Amino acid sequence: MIAFASSMDQIGPMTRTVKDNALVLNAISGHDSRDFTSSPKQVPDFSKDLDKGVKGMKIALPKEFLGEGVQAEVKDAILAAAKKFEELGAIVEEVSLPYSKYGLPVYYIMASSEASSNLQRFDGIRYGYRADDVKNLEDVYVKSRSQGFGDEVKRRIMLGTFSLSAGTYDAYFKKAGQVRTLICQDFARIFEKYDLIMGPTAPTPAFGLGEETDPVVMYANDILTIPVNLAGLPGMSYQLALLMAYQLGYN
Repeated sequence: MIAFASSMDQIGPMTRTVKDNALVLNAISGHDSRDFTSSPKQVPDFSKDLDKGVKGMKIALPKEFLGEGVQAEVKDAILAAAKKFEELGAIVEEVSLPYSKYGLPVYYIMASSEASSNLQRFDGIRYGYRADDVKNLEDVYVKSRSQGFGDEVKRRIMLGTFSLSAGTYDAYFKKAGQVRTLICQDFARIFEKYDLIMGPTAPTPAFGLGEETDPVVMYANDILTIPVNLAGLPGMSYQLALLMAYQLGYN
């Protein structure tokens, strides 16, 4: 795994069942003596309480996650999932995350800035791809990065480098960091009263293979998952959440 945005990066296991997911999470969580970035904080046994169900659990449903831009079939699927949780005994209530609407611009400024910094290490000398047709040191840097990085990686490096430059740092990166704090505070306020937050993963159904290549459209489809990344919170895909409802007793 190569670091993209150090303050947001996290792996996500894909499993067939919620129990399997919990067992994998048990294995990968906690302190790793060979990883100096891992937290020494003790973690619970995530598989321990799977049989308790969701009765009495309070679930928040942000109105911003079902607003403008979210297609009708996506909204209907989420409302159907909310109804299933209520039938299982959970309490689902509408809440507001007002600063989540700024998540997209904040994310692409901050994540691209971190990527620009992280990917400087790929210089064609120490590790990673190295171009063959080089004549001098500048060729090693330029050609290795030009050939080794894809178009999307280059776009994000350029955006991040611009955001971190002396003339734009205060106008972009610093302000993005301030708004990120407001987004974190939004989530903290909700979690004072609720056990979890639910919403769609994307505003539209999944694209078919090769259907969508416009990077701006693709960036916009991240709008519902990005606030969670910025707040440093764990997330689970909608399919897994619905699967959990079925496995906890809904037929």
